[in-house]
Amino acid sequence: MRILLITALDVWALSGQGGAPSLHKTLQAYGQRGHLVDVVSPTIGANHHHGAPPVPPPELEGVTFHQFHLPSLGESRVPWPDFVLRADQKLRFAALFPWLASRRALQTARGRAYDLLYGYEVHGVLAQRLVRRRLPLPLVARFQGTIMHPYLDSRLQLLRRYEEVLALRTPADLYVMTNDGTRGAEVLARLNPASAGKVRFWRNGLDLRHIRPPTEAEAEEARAALGLAPDDIVLVTAARLARWKRIDRAIDALALLRREVTRARLIVVGDGEERTNLEALARDRGVAPAVTFTGAVPQAEVQRYLWAADIFLSLNELSNVGNPLLEAMSAGRCILTLDEGDTADLIRDGETGVLLPASGEPSRIARALASLASDRERRRRLGEAAARLAAREFWSWQDRLNAELREVEALVGRAVSGAATRV
Repeated sequence: MRILLITALDVWALSGQGGAPSLHKTLQAYGQRGHLVDVVSPTIGANHHHGAPPVPPPELEGVTFHQFHLPSLGESRVPWPDFVLRADQKLRFAALFPWLASRRALQTARGRAYDLLYGYEVHGVLAQRLVRRRLPLPLVARFQGTIMHPYLDSRLQLLRRYEEVLALRTPADLYVMTNDGTRGAEVLARLNPASAGKVRFWRNGLDLRHIRPPTEAEAEEARAALGLAPDDIVLVTAARLARWKRIDRAIDALALLRREVTRARLIVVGDGEERTNLEALARDRGVAPAVTFTGAVPQAEVQRYLWAADIFLSLNELSNVGNPLLEAMSAGRCILTLDEGDTADLIRDGETGVLLPASGEPSRIARALASLASDRERRRRLGEAAARLAAREFWSWQDRLNAELREVEALVGRAVSGAATRV
């Protein structure tokens, strides 16, 4: 099977294989299965951490990258205001990227016979809409969750987010929507009724061979390696540092918590465009010495930070059921999070973690943290329950992608059979 895939994303958003692993795992699985994948993408992706050097695409079996330059106002010597650069970022990927990517994809397709078109995320799907006018092949539309659920009843908000709406309404033969708590299945049902029966609503996989609860000795070793004292109360959060991840809530809560728990510390695993603002906030709140920003951390090393944690925080807007929370549960960490999106499907207050209202007031977070900090047995009990639930319900990346491959291979098989019948 030969696949023409378009994405506006870097395979790894951060250097050193940092950031979400979903795209890398997907490409790796298709290549290892023996399929050939041509990937059309920009030299600098929409998820790139600006200010960092471009991250070259990885070498993957069966995968060939066809990159192109996407012009930007930021390349000029003009000192554009930040709001102009933000508008440029949105317009480039919403309007210019689909046109340039589709053109590059059609150039790549010359002399090649493809079996499948694959649009990865919103802008990749928009580009494949254009490609499909020339190459009427089966199409997979792949979404890593969605931001659209809060806006479904507002025509103005739908208009403002027209590119997401257009992508979600794109006619496709298979929709793969990540079940990350953002209620993507409901969004597709509302915006694209024709998707009924074609949606596969799956959680991401995990590297279950390596993510597990630590022994007491392993936890102590992880803390020592990070320079943490035995009596520190260690809070860990892991995310791309974007505004909607709301790391500011963790910093504000820490400032309040340290009035009572002076040994409380916060480790922020990840990097992103909000890092400078968050570092300034920590200084403003007087807790900068107690906050560690690790920067980009390779996926293989994230477990060390989880093992060092007394409490794992996830305080996002929209949803908190991303891979960091799933990994923290699998590692048996005590979770404190917010009842946003479908988070309550996994974190049941008092059973598998502490679930606070979605409003995320730092004072309420701080009080809950103080209660957990003073009760090690409670932290242990909640962490063990989270790990048991994870062992029952989570699947490995291999299982997750084998499920997708079976669906896609069957789709292509039906298309080939149908074409043969028509002949």
